[in-house]
Amino acid sequence: MRKAVTSLSILILTGALIGQHAMAERQPNQADQSETTVVMLGTGTPVLNQERAGQSILIVVDKEMYLFDAGPGFVKNFDALSGKDFMPEDIYFSNDSVYGAMNKVFLTHLDSDHVMGMPELMLRPWIMGRSEPIKVVGPKGTEEMTTHVLEAYQADIGHRLHGTQPANSEGFKVEVTEISGTQVVHQDDRVTITAFKVPHGSWADGMAFGYRVEAPDKTVVISGDTRHDQALYEYFEGADILIHEVMSEQGVSRLSQDWQDYMYHAHTSAQQLAKIGRHVEPELLVLNHPLLFGQSDQQLSTEMASYYEGEFVLANDLDIYE
Repeated sequence: MRKAVTSLSILILTGALIGQHAMAERQPNQADQSETTVVMLGTGTPVLNQERAGQSILIVVDKEMYLFDAGPGFVKNFDALSGKDFMPEDIYFSNDSVYGAMNKVFLTHLDSDHVMGMPELMLRPWIMGRSEPIKVVGPKGTEEMTTHVLEAYQADIGHRLHGTQPANSEGFKVEVTEISGTQVVHQDDRVTITAFKVPHGSWADGMAFGYRVEAPDKTVVISGDTRHDQALYEYFEGADILIHEVMSEQGVSRLSQDWQDYMYHAHTSAQQLAKIGRHVEPELLVLNHPLLFGQSDQQLSTEMASYYEGEFVLANDLDIYE
């Protein structure tokens, strides 16, 4: 696997790995002909940081786009990808472009730093030409959320539909699939996406997810927000790129005991993530959603390096991995 970092960055079911079955059905040489690119559109946390948009990860497989989470401010980062070889064309007012390709999103959970960009994702690409409903996969509450978004923006939608501006009547709509268990949530001729349940703080069982994305040339796993749990290792196995949340132990140790208790119930420390990395041995371990608590990026990276000897990188917005 080639890795490039730029400043622009399975489920066991009925006794068989879904991903292995899907890969077996593909043509033997498809991996050589396929190209998977991962773009960190947003790497932030609930804490405000001018250099990090809210959580959003874009996986592009042969110019087909798969988006994971839609945190605040991530949409503007698409503009930095215009003209990239791996991206669809940037053509105004056309569904046959990057705007039409922004047509599916998979939500890990409904914390605001992962979904506050949903109004932008639903409406701005529509204005620029998306002419079919966006497909949204997420936990219970996703449909209610998107319904309320459309209600909140009725004045804008009505103005564009019934005013003098050219507009189509479908591109702002959503088709929601709510999930509550580990399952395949998308499959096409090249990509299989499996959602798997993760434990995250006080969210109920089946309300927080990670995603395993299997393409012909590589497997990418996204942890979502989760505490360390060895039961998740089976979904991480075989990942070429493992994108996992992380928190600084040095930083969290400065918090009051009640906050420390919460953080370890909801999130994964650098030392715990190193344990995951040593077990899974991904080609690249991407540290995402960094909870620093006063530590710098460099301090977190140094902390991680003291526990983990494998290849890792602390993700920044618009990092690209190939």
